[in-house]
Amino acid sequence: MATLTQAQHDRAVRFIAANRFPFPDQPDPSWPLHYRTWFNSQTHPRIAIEGPDGPHYPDIVIVDGDGRLREIAEVETALSPDMIPRWRAASEAADDTTETGCRHLLVYVPEGLEAEAQAMLEGAGISYHALRGIRVDEDGTVHVLPHQTLGNTKDHRPDSPPPASQDPVRATLDDDAREAVIRFLLAERFPFPGEGVEQWGLDLHCLTNTRHHRRRAIPGPDGDLFPAIVVVDAEGRPCKIAMVETEVGPETLPAWKACSEAAVYEGHYTDPDTGRPAKHFLLYVPLGQEETAREMLIEAGISCAGVRGYEVTEALRVRMPAILPPVVRG
Repeated sequence: MATLTQAQHDRAVRFIAANRFPFPDQPDPSWPLHYRTWFNSQTHPRIAIEGPDGPHYPDIVIVDGDGRLREIAEVETALSPDMIPRWRAASEAADDTTETGCRHLLVYVPEGLEAEAQAMLEGAGISYHALRGIRVDEDGTVHVLPHQTLGNTKDHRPDSPPPASQDPVRATLDDDAREAVIRFLLAERFPFPGEGVEQWGLDLHCLTNTRHHRRRAIPGPDGDLFPAIVVVDAEGRPCKIAMVETEVGPETLPAWKACSEAAVYEGHYTDPDTGRPAKHFLLYVPLGQEETAREMLIEAGISCAGVRGYEVTEALRVRMPAILPPVVRG
């Protein structure tokens, strides 16, 4: 793969942001709780640095709790000499807190161009942390292929699942599967690719709650509740909430009710049967349990923007073939 299309580039950026900033097994303080991962896109230019020709929006920017830029990642569709000033600006804007003192710039290039990119970076004397190859399959699978890691050793690891035909669906779902769904949602749904600022404001940010990072709680039936994803605005309000379940039963209803009540946004989705606006609470359940979950919501009178059925493969691919409409009853 000598080049990436714009669509492949955009898919790779979102995958990398969701799956490698941080890595799924990277705990606090290796990845501090106050770090925030932002990606810039054509619809959502969020965080700029000073570039050679004015403001430049890197593909991925990591900002700490004090608003300082920490890490920057650039995903390239091809290589050309005019990238060198931009890489230099990104390097100088990133911090140098790696183990070796290299600046926290990560460069991703189409597979096969890694050696050329390395020569460009080193020939220009640009300090960088890592260089990666990227391949995007026809089915959308993103492969991240480490080439050079200068800042430390722990980050030198690939993301390269087997072909989908050799990747069976998991018979049982555990925390690894649940967190794979969370990362899928970050990469594919929050926001949807191409979704404009009218539907997803520039100030909205996803806070995920995982085994290693419990970032944002809402009031729950027994104290703090940590949903899978809490989307907050600039004022810190929980505008949209997503819950990912590995099992569905009566014991899950109190948490669903708390999520629905805490979600600030209402009216983006409407119950097709009642015409009433739904709270922006989205529920994700194992494939085959979505109808049961929706009936439970109806019987309990819980407002929900929609129920989705998912499946997870052995290599932690996520598919979401079941999408049920919003529920507002009671």
